[in-house]
Amino acid sequence: MATRIFDRPAGELRHVVVASTKQKPIAHPVAVALGEAFERSGARVTLDLAGERMLRADDLDLVVSVGGDGTLLSTARRVVGSGTPVLGVNLGKLGFLAEFGADEIRAYASGILLPNWPVSPKMMLVVNRDGDGDGPRYALNDLMLTQGVMTRLMRIRMSVDDHHATEYRADGLVVSTPVGSTAYSLSLGGPILSQHLRAFVVTPIAPHSLTNRPIVLSGDSVVGIEVVSRADEMALVVDGQERVDLVLGDRLRIAAAEHALWLVSSGRRSDFDVLRHKLRWGEGPVLAPSLDGS
Repeated sequence: MATRIFDRPAGELRHVVVASTKQKPIAHPVAVALGEAFERSGARVTLDLAGERMLRADDLDLVVSVGGDGTLLSTARRVVGSGTPVLGVNLGKLGFLAEFGADEIRAYASGILLPNWPVSPKMMLVVNRDGDGDGPRYALNDLMLTQGVMTRLMRIRMSVDDHHATEYRADGLVVSTPVGSTAYSLSLGGPILSQHLRAFVVTPIAPHSLTNRPIVLSGDSVVGIEVVSRADEMALVVDGQERVDLVLGDRLRIAAAEHALWLVSSGRRSDFDVLRHKLRWGEGPVLAPSLDGS
C-alpha cells in the first residue's frame, strides 16, 4: 500500500474524534481545546478522553490522538479496520509515532494551517487464541509472552505456516511489527525493520540457548505458538497495555492484520532521522574532555 496525502482543510471535515486515555489526564485539557477548535471550524467532534470507545463511523474523517506514543498505540487498536487516518499529538517524551505539537494541530483545526501531510500504512498484528470467545486482539507495536516476576523458564513451541519451527526455553517471547522493532525487541537485540516492510520479527527473551536468535518472517506468514510448560503468572501482553492470562496448552495464532493503521506524519523527518535523533542511532560515545581541554 502506497503513502497518500492528507490535505483536507479543517473546514471540510465532517466528523473528528479527539482521543486520549485515562492514564494521561494531563492531556485532557489539550484534547478538549482541540475539539472545540474543530467544532468552531464546522466539524462534528466526538471526545474520547478515557480511551474506551471503538473509533469507527462511516462519516469519520480524522482521529486525533492526544498524549504520546502510548496513547497512539491504544488509539490504533480501537480504530483498526476503519481506514480512518490517525494523527498523533505528542505531549510525552519520545514522540516516535505521535510527532505533532499541540500548537500546530490547534492552528490546523482553526483553519490557519493548510495540511499537506503524508499518510503511511503501518502494519499491525492480529492474534487469536484457540477457544477464546473474546475474538481477535490487535497490536501496532508487539505481542509479548511473559511470566511476570517468576523466574522459571517458559517452554514455547513455535510453528510457521503450520510447520514446526523451533521450541524456545526462555523468559518469554516478543513478536514485533516494523513499528515495534524499535521498541522492546530492539532492547533484546532484535533487528531494526524498515517501516515500509510487511514483515515481523520474533525475538526470544533471555533464551537458554546460544542458537536461539531473533528471526524475521514474511508478513504473509502465520505463526503458531503453543505454551508447553506451566507458569503461575504467564500472560500475553498486547502493546504493553493489555494482559491476557495464559495456561498450559494454550495455542495462539499470530499474523499480519488484514487492515493497516493509516498514520499521519508531518513529512519533516525520515525514518532514519527518527532513529538518529530519538534513539541516538549510529552516534559514538560521549567522551569527557581531557585535562588539557582537547
